[in-house]
Amino acid sequence: MEVILNGMVLMCVVASYFVLAGFSASFTSGSGFGNNYYSPFEGTELEQVRQLDQQYTILRSPLIYGGVAVSLGLGALTMGVLLQGAKSLRKLPGRWLLSEAAFSLLAAVGYCVGIGFYLHVALRINSTDTCKTRERVYARRGLTWMNCQLAGTDGAAATFACILVILYAASVVLALRAYREQKQHYKDSQEQHRNARDVPEYVWSGTL
Repeated sequence: MEVILNGMVLMCVVASYFVLAGFSASFTSGSGFGNNYYSPFEGTELEQVRQLDQQYTILRSPLIYGGVAVSLGLGALTMGVLLQGAKSLRKLPGRWLLSEAAFSLLAAVGYCVGIGFYLHVALRINSTDTCKTRERVYARRGLTWMNCQLAGTDGAAATFACILVILYAASVVLALRAYREQKQHYKDSQEQHRNARDVPEYVWSGTL
């Protein structure tokens, strides 16, 4: 679930970037909406939209770079931890269980910080003059969906990230519980071995 949700966060972050890029997303390359698809803008208004879209995309670039790096990096690390830990509890070293708990704790804290940073930056960008001017230009053509409210894809990315925080926190608890059970099993086995050594020899020889 953690790997899948990291993938969902990644897809939402990327989708948010391209959805909010606007009609001029491919203008700089000479293709896309500008030449092959209908565009409601023309003339000086089209040039203004291009500039506003470019400025808005630059403002949002830290979000996609940071979002992709975090979700892809933690997803890959989680997969590695999952594959490494796919063994019987008795075969896993205690240090590995503690390392897994530490990783899950850092991942949960990292996502908590990441959610706050992502939403703070997104809302701050939406309050800029660039976003508001862009919203008015699009609204003149009836494109009211291109506004300065928090995008649904941004909200979805934050929601999946919140679920990930819960799952990583649960992983911390499970790893620590497994470590405690492993230590208890080792302690019990040592106690049984010690008791077996303490039995008098005449009990085994049948001379009583």
